Amino acid sequence: MFDLTVLTLEKPFFNGSVYSVIIPGADGYFQILSNHAPLISLVQPGVVEIEQREGNKEIFAISGGFFEISHNKATLIADAFEKASDIDYQRAVISLENAQARLNSGENQVDIERARLAVKRAKNRIKIYQQTHLQTHLQTGSI
Repeated sequence: MFDLTVLTLEKPFFNGSVYSVIIPGADGYFQILSNHAPLISLVQPGVVEIEQREGNKEIFAISGGFFEISHNKATLIADAFEKASDIDYQRAVISLENAQARLNSGENQVDIERARLAVKRAKNRIKIYQQTHLQTHLQTGSI
């Protein structure tokens, strides 16, 4: 086990002991277990999987940030972080449509880059929502 703290711009999100965490790093996904070598990494939009006890996993959407671990103390600083079960699918679809409209308008370079990032975040949230809801339906036999 190791200590994990997840911080967002709005508030501390999580603080506790975990068995493992899987993170979308700059060069791909990586897993952290106890006694991991010191590491600092950029975090890309994607899925974060936190296992607090063996077999007890929670899935989160992250929009990007930074990760650091040293001496069994890890910190994940996220631009945005939310439980997969808390994702508002309709809001994510509307965000995607708005971001794509801004991207297609081509107003200026700053807006285009922000729109690209917003498209990436919205697509990530939609994908995670769809994957977790499909898994839930398969597990309950409701499909």
